[in-house]
Amino acid sequence: MLSAAALLGIAGGMAFYRSARPDPYRPGEALAEITSKLDLGIPEEAPAASFTDVTAASGLDGFRSFAGDRTSQLPEDMGAGAAWGDYDADGDDDLFLVSQGGPLGGAPEERAPSQLYENLGDGTFRENTGFPETRILGMGVAWGDHDGDGDLDLVVTGYGVLRLFRNDDGLFTRDQAVAEREGFWAGATWSDFDLDGDLDLYVCGYVRYIEDPEGTHKTTQQYGRAVPYTLNPAAFEPERNLLFRNNGRGGFEEVAESLGVHNPAGRSLGALWSDLDRDGVPDLYVANDISDNALFQLRNGRFEDVSHGAWVADYRGAMGLTSGDWNRDGDDDLFVTHWIAQENALYDSLLVDLQGSEREGLRFMDVADHRGLGQIALQLIGWGTEFEDLDSDGWLDLVVANGSTFETDEKPRRLRPQRSFVFWNRNGEAFHDLAPLIPALSEPRVSRGLALSDYDGDGDVDLLFVDRDAGVRLLRNDTAQGNRVGLRLRRPGGAPVEGTQVTARTPSGAVRRTLNSVSYLSQSSRTLHLGLGDTPRVDLLEVRWPDGGTQRFDDIEVNALLELTEGEEQPRRIASWTPSSPTPMTRDQLAEFWRLHRAAMDAMKVDGDLRRAIDLFEQALGLDPVHEGSLYYLANCRAETGDIEGALAGLDTLIRINPRSQRAHKRWGTLRATNAGEPSDLDAAVTALERASAINPEETGVSLVLGEVLLMRGDAAGARQRLEWVVRSNPQSGEAYFVLACLAWIGGDTALAIDRLERAAGARNEDWKPPGVVAEGEVLRKAHVESTPFEDLYDRWDGTPDPERALGPLLARLGRG
Repeated sequence: MLSAAALLGIAGGMAFYRSARPDPYRPGEALAEITSKLDLGIPEEAPAASFTDVTAASGLDGFRSFAGDRTSQLPEDMGAGAAWGDYDADGDDDLFLVSQGGPLGGAPEERAPSQLYENLGDGTFRENTGFPETRILGMGVAWGDHDGDGDLDLVVTGYGVLRLFRNDDGLFTRDQAVAEREGFWAGATWSDFDLDGDLDLYVCGYVRYIEDPEGTHKTTQQYGRAVPYTLNPAAFEPERNLLFRNNGRGGFEEVAESLGVHNPAGRSLGALWSDLDRDGVPDLYVANDISDNALFQLRNGRFEDVSHGAWVADYRGAMGLTSGDWNRDGDDDLFVTHWIAQENALYDSLLVDLQGSEREGLRFMDVADHRGLGQIALQLIGWGTEFEDLDSDGWLDLVVANGSTFETDEKPRRLRPQRSFVFWNRNGEAFHDLAPLIPALSEPRVSRGLALSDYDGDGDVDLLFVDRDAGVRLLRNDTAQGNRVGLRLRRPGGAPVEGTQVTARTPSGAVRRTLNSVSYLSQSSRTLHLGLGDTPRVDLLEVRWPDGGTQRFDDIEVNALLELTEGEEQPRRIASWTPSSPTPMTRDQLAEFWRLHRAAMDAMKVDGDLRRAIDLFEQALGLDPVHEGSLYYLANCRAETGDIEGALAGLDTLIRINPRSQRAHKRWGTLRATNAGEPSDLDAAVTALERASAINPEETGVSLVLGEVLLMRGDAAGARQRLEWVVRSNPQSGEAYFVLACLAWIGGDTALAIDRLERAAGARNEDWKPPGVVAEGEVLRKAHVESTPFEDLYDRWDGTPDPERALGPLLARLGRG
């Protein structure tokens, strides 16, 4: 219990805390000192930020967040979020979009539905129509593997909505472990707060809203503006928050009040789990609207509110929330977006600064105004926000989605649009808004949710905005990038490990990231992106897992996406990256590139010196990292020297540069199939080959390979369909007839097998010769032989029509010999 003196001290401190607040800024006021700060300009060294609106091209333009007209009630205007997560475990981020539905009085079947989109890996998305229909007054969303089966499950919140969807190998069903309950539920976030090995769930409650369609005629004052009281959160009592502790058996126990985190006085919109004091136990920071924010720390089995002592009991209207070590001083800081006239807050952690002092515990200082993030936001209302290194220079930049809550005068009344922010971090000294230079952000919107992901796998992070009055905007990042490393952090079961902290030690200093995400009602990718700038290497990578264990990795590959599994000694390379916007070559550099490229081709074709060809191709790509020919032939050389994973990674790079490269998809699928170690490899090969076929449906070579891979996968009917199309389109495809003969033989049709073998032999022209014989005038090696899984067997076949002799080797390869 606190002493009387302590209570008086706190009361005095709070009195000073409130009296020291500046006079409120009223929207539209012209203050010379603010204008001068807003007109400081952008430094010359700032990057040429480039973002392209690919919403329509990606297939996301059909989503709508709200169907119908507003009726000026609070749940209609709070907006909704989005969450990136690899639900099908195919290596790329899929996307769930929450719809706000429609007006409160509307029929449920008329609401706009929330939707799950599958990332197809080629820059486009396809709606997963098997997801349970979800027509709700939606708000928040978050992915998390609550049952530990390796699949990401999904929680969705809203007005009167709290739903958990269980994921079983991509099939989603309602999970009653978290039952629907009455309330106005906002942000949701997962964390293993009790460190027992499974994910727990915290859900923010906003207000106890009372529906009153007639109340839109009653007004209250908000910063000099008359607004319907049905839009003023201060007109309603706060809703409690919920903490669902995972019992490890597929169920949950709601323990928020018993553990002290139900936050009954807060109108909560978002919450962040993060080990801010680095003691090995997650802390919880809650963003409250028109209520003090709250920072909770777990002590002796119960949470304690340490907000005031840590100087983060933010009294303003908090909407969005994110964290990151923006100044690279070794601790995670907090950024909070606010309502109009309140500035945003950048709470700089003093954890490292106070080490060794008598001061214990967490303490933060709001430095937003000193770093260019305060007054610039006075006339705007901030919502979703994320720290991310958008140009990979080693410093975390900051994105803020803005949108008004004030109505227009038109009928029906709409909300006023506002422009959003993209702040570039200048070496931890100041932030500069680059959004005015980005055409894709030039039009003001009524934005709410914000979620970031490298959705196209090219090594830079892209932006997704959720607009209250429309749908979503996907902005592809085309900004030139420095060196970088991408990290997927997994448990042995395969799911991302929430709360993992990573530090990359480099010659130019340390770069830190923590795996968590809040934004506003949203969740960004679970893949960490570490920008390194000009630094060419990572000397040491330290990974601090949530259970307290630490692993160290040296000799980390730069410009690559790596998967790190807890307990495994070596990372696994998923992909390699090249600069997205290389500097234009000079005339001399261009001449040197072509000299190296031609020399590499000669080394490959004429000399058969693949090692030298690899070295020359790599030198050429050092001058032009995105040259498709060099990338393609380098991958083939690597494959022929046995470096299959290197070849696949190179082809991945080519596909990201040009998703329409049919030869890259085809070669990737062929290599993956011919070197398959497990059934999932064949599945991935089929996917790649189907994409190649979709690019050029008339090309029989892809269908030939696809037919053979389907046969390897045990799909005889699919293989037969593909191969019969090949021979109808190209009767000279002897290899297709050869494999069709095998299918007939497996089916017991000897006569048809013989017929197909005779046709296969007849397709060989008079110039055919056994392998290894080189005709006069031929080069020793072709530039590349478009191999197929069974090509070597067809080439070695001597032409006999006897099925048993001819097809024995093929049957043996299929495991039927």
